[in-house]
Amino acid sequence: MARTFEDNVMRKVAWHLIPFLSIGYMINALDRFNVSMAALTMNKALGLSATAYGLGAGAFFWSYVLFQFPANLLLARIGARVWISLIMVMWGICSAGTAFVTGETSFVIVRFLLGIAEAGFFPGVAYFMTCWFPAQYRGRMMGIFYAFGAASGIIGGPLGGNLLKLDGMFGIAGWQWIFLVEGLPAVLLAVYGFATLCNRPAQASWLTPEERTWLQGRLDAEAAAKPGQGQGVLRSIFNPQMVTLTIAYMLIAYGVYAMAFFLPLIVKTLGLSDLSIGYVLVLPNLCGTIGMILVSRSSDRSGERVWHVVLPTALAGFGAMAAGLALSNIYLTIGAFCIATFGIASCLPVFWNLPTAYLGAGAAAGGIAFVNSVGNISGYVAPQVTGLLRDASGGYKVPMVVTGGVVLLAAALILVSGIQRYVARGRVVGQEAPLLH
Repeated sequence: MARTFEDNVMRKVAWHLIPFLSIGYMINALDRFNVSMAALTMNKALGLSATAYGLGAGAFFWSYVLFQFPANLLLARIGARVWISLIMVMWGICSAGTAFVTGETSFVIVRFLLGIAEAGFFPGVAYFMTCWFPAQYRGRMMGIFYAFGAASGIIGGPLGGNLLKLDGMFGIAGWQWIFLVEGLPAVLLAVYGFATLCNRPAQASWLTPEERTWLQGRLDAEAAAKPGQGQGVLRSIFNPQMVTLTIAYMLIAYGVYAMAFFLPLIVKTLGLSDLSIGYVLVLPNLCGTIGMILVSRSSDRSGERVWHVVLPTALAGFGAMAAGLALSNIYLTIGAFCIATFGIASCLPVFWNLPTAYLGAGAAAGGIAFVNSVGNISGYVAPQVTGLLRDASGGYKVPMVVTGGVVLLAAALILVSGIQRYVARGRVVGQEAPLLH
């Protein structure tokens, strides 16, 4: 009887929150990475080299890294309803504003502003999940959330390719249409979020008093049992396990951003048209979406976390290397990128169960923001280094082999981090917390 009650409550919470958060992340990812499709014609129109494009694409992460930690502390103070809605409005305006850049300097500036606008969204949602979902449900929910982010690539490629065909309509270039059209949905979604979100279960009018009491009690009991509970933010995040996980996440993020910002340009070297590139890129993004759902569900069912991160990460590393070595064959290249994207996308939703297994309630918001912000230093480093290696070597073989090696190192670091002692193998995480109904 208790189990049926619990399932009903969590199903109600999931249907109320996850569609909004997941669609928001899909738009977030679309507005962050649409520059990669725009680059197919924008770089030539603005006279940007691969190095200059990498600089501008990476400029997003200067501010994204700097503002994540204070953004999440503000979220914890003023609440998700106001903060997440405000963030959506700001990034929608900044994304649309990219249509008006005129050269390298303005491109760098607008990407920097977009980084400020987006800084609080992902870590804010990761923290928000801990306020609503007990640990045993969090992997599944993050898997769905991440899958929508990956789905932005399924939508973004064909959408961007078709928007490029609008080149010249009303005197607007095709690459400008991409930013204008894809920036608007974030603003519209923000209005819906402001009307529907609330900060914690205890405030949810759409739950019954009994449901609110049970869920809030369950979450409070889990938070009190964490090993990092009672520690300050700085002491928690500078624990050896947390430092190692942060470095590993930075290396995983290197792989994410090296491929995300350059994959359309890499595929273009294989002789495809801009529209064909948009449709071909559906394949690796579809593989990533499927991987996220399958691996996160498997992790939640088994209660195992570490190997569900390590094995997909290693697969991504080998896939990226194979893609670099196979660039003379379009079929092998796309196949290798499908494997790499499957692996790197699959590890991400489960990864967040590792730091949150240690962080106490008081350090959760700041700790998640710290790991994500430091890890996203790679958002600057990866496109910059990839662009430099491409210009220096004359192709994308060396950049992709380097990317694969970096990602493999991430898998090794997670294995030696020692986080296993906090997330025991073979136990459904959160199952030990008593049901309060």
